[in-house]
Amino acid sequence: MQKIFAILRRMTWADFGPDLLAFAGTAVCALVFRWQAKDLIWGLWISSFTFGYLWLLGALTCTIIYSPGDKKIGALFGGLFLAVFFTFHFGMFHFGHGVFLNEFFPLVPERHGPPGVFTLIGAALAVYWPFVLMTFVSRVRDFPWRRQQDDAWKAMFLPYLNVVRMHILIFIFAPLYFLHVANLAIIPILLFYFFPWRIFNRERKALGRAPRTPKNI
Repeated sequence: MQKIFAILRRMTWADFGPDLLAFAGTAVCALVFRWQAKDLIWGLWISSFTFGYLWLLGALTCTIIYSPGDKKIGALFGGLFLAVFFTFHFGMFHFGHGVFLNEFFPLVPERHGPPGVFTLIGAALAVYWPFVLMTFVSRVRDFPWRRQQDDAWKAMFLPYLNVVRMHILIFIFAPLYFLHVANLAIIPILLFYFFPWRIFNRERKALGRAPRTPKNI
């Protein structure tokens, strides 16, 4: 516990300010709109999809723009290939996940089979746009503004890291939902979701590398 407080003391307002603002904004929306477990689950889903997809497109665009002149053509074709691959893989994954969620937490009526991907996206955005907005407030520092990605494949890592986080939170929520106690976990789940884990881990590693003060004998 002492080490955790030591790490937190190393973090500045710039490190956790946007995350704190995003958490507060989402918590207020949850109270105003009376969100329950189902709403947070769909908010996690649509935020993972929109942030991940736009992040990758931003990373590929910056890589093309800031590539040296003799490498722009290669970066353009490589970026187009990755954009198509990512659209299919990342998009189909979220679509399949959304259809599965719609079975247990109905968002769109299933009249003649599963809803289409754009139907799910539109319905989720129409209701949970505040969650998406607050996610972008929290994660905006992660966007690859004005820099080239050294490895385009590594650029896809962050969106999938958010998918893992989404799955962890949904797996926590699901059993609590069926036990009718999930609403009690909304605020703790939001704290976990918006906590700046990347910066926390960075400071933890920096603290581990810092020279230790010898104890008095």
